[in-house]
Amino acid sequence: DLIRRGKDTARVTLVLDNRAENGKRPVPYINNDIISVSRYLKKDGTYWFEINGRQVSKFDVNRLFKGVGMNPDNMLIIMHQNMIEEFAITSPEEKLRMVEEAVGFSQYRRAIYESEERLNRILGEEEATSQLLASAEQTLAYWKELNDRFNEKKSLLERKAYLERELIWAQILKNERAVAQIEEKIRLKSSQLEAIEKGIRTKSEEAGALWGEYLLLKEKFRTLLLGVKNGEAVLKELGLADERLDEVVKKYVELRIDEAVMRYRKGELERELKELRSSLEEARVALMESEKFKDKAGERIETTRTLLEISDEIKFVNAHLLSLGDVPEDAPSMYQAYLKTYNELKQKAEVVGENRRKTIEELEERKRVWRGVMEKLVEEINPTYRSVLGRVGGTGAIRLLNMDDPDRAGVEITVGFRGTSPVLLDAYSQSGGERAVATMAFLLALQDHLKSPVRAVDEFDVHMDPHNRESMMRMLFSFMNDSSDVQFIVITPSQLTAVGEFANIIFVQNVHGRSEVAKAAAASA
Repeated sequence: DLIRRGKDTARVTLVLDNRAENGKRPVPYINNDIISVSRYLKKDGTYWFEINGRQVSKFDVNRLFKGVGMNPDNMLIIMHQNMIEEFAITSPEEKLRMVEEAVGFSQYRRAIYESEERLNRILGEEEATSQLLASAEQTLAYWKELNDRFNEKKSLLERKAYLERELIWAQILKNERAVAQIEEKIRLKSSQLEAIEKGIRTKSEEAGALWGEYLLLKEKFRTLLLGVKNGEAVLKELGLADERLDEVVKKYVELRIDEAVMRYRKGELERELKELRSSLEEARVALMESEKFKDKAGERIETTRTLLEISDEIKFVNAHLLSLGDVPEDAPSMYQAYLKTYNELKQKAEVVGENRRKTIEELEERKRVWRGVMEKLVEEINPTYRSVLGRVGGTGAIRLLNMDDPDRAGVEITVGFRGTSPVLLDAYSQSGGERAVATMAFLLALQDHLKSPVRAVDEFDVHMDPHNRESMMRMLFSFMNDSSDVQFIVITPSQLTAVGEFANIIFVQNVHGRSEVAKAAAASA
């Protein structure tokens, strides 16, 4: 009833945000912003999984969760009921593997194992190759020299063919550039000519307007002269009219001069354009002639070299070909026939030896990197672990051991309370409440390093006294408030005395034999 609530079929669905950040989705092989992961459970006990409405296997679901750092089988990510006790008795080696997976460091250990496996294969291969090589040694100098000459000649012939193509394209490119340059000059000159013609029209119109004004002023001036004789006008007005006539005449002359200069410049530009168009026609003819060889030249080569540079290299290649002389056509096959067994084994031995050396270096480097990241992690979480214990009157440390051997390497957690010296966390040295406090302190110390966006812990506080329970709850809620990008699920049968912000509290109660779910509180920002 708790699961089905009286129905024949139940469904639990997780909705994951798969929107891309910095161009990359959290689950890159699913091209949806939202991923819906569902588990269906029928009354007869059968169940199945779906991802975005498509039925999938449990393996596919686990692969999806592990891809984003959510491994439900890792108790540092999902601490199921009673796992506090199980964690205490877990071996140091297994604890270390849990930590590596939870913080996203598993790839360092996998890289070490991959290198070790590769090294073992290489060592076996090297021994077998050395034994075969000892019985296959022969002298191949003569055919090797002929084969080298054959290959060199082949390479030179290919180079010569390429250079001949490059020479054709260099000529085409040269002609294309010439056409483009002349066309650009014509465009610029035409633009200048258009501007000058426009200027000539403007100057001519302005001069015409001034000439009309001149005629009007001249007539007015004559009228004023007659007025002076008749005593009808003032001499001052006559002077002003005279000055204006001078200004108009001066401006008219300037405009005509400017117009004449522009007409001269127009003539020059028209002459230059005529010459450029003639040059363009010649350049286009030259380009058409060079493009006749395009089929022979093959794919376009954007060379920056000059014709002289390419021609000089062709001469050098021809001279080199001449120095090689005649080479038998069967040189490669004869060389391969003699060389097949010996040279293959020799090359293989060299490659295997080099691979062995590189793999050993790679293995040592991977071990060094693995030790470095783990030591740095422990160095970073130790202060938090001690701080959490200190709040409940405890002390302790986290330390690594046997880090020279990944198979024997582990992490040890020590803890002590009420002034006692810290001892190894196990199933016997501490009480149930002390083990729970130490385990939660270790879990809290890891929180800033865990990769999973969802974490959960179930009934961690059943063995704690009220003071320690409240302290741990406060620290859990403090982490939740500081980590808005992480969803943390805490399941407890105990009464809550400290509730952090942004926390949703959901009660599940059994009322008269029937389970009921209620959302008791939801804080808002």
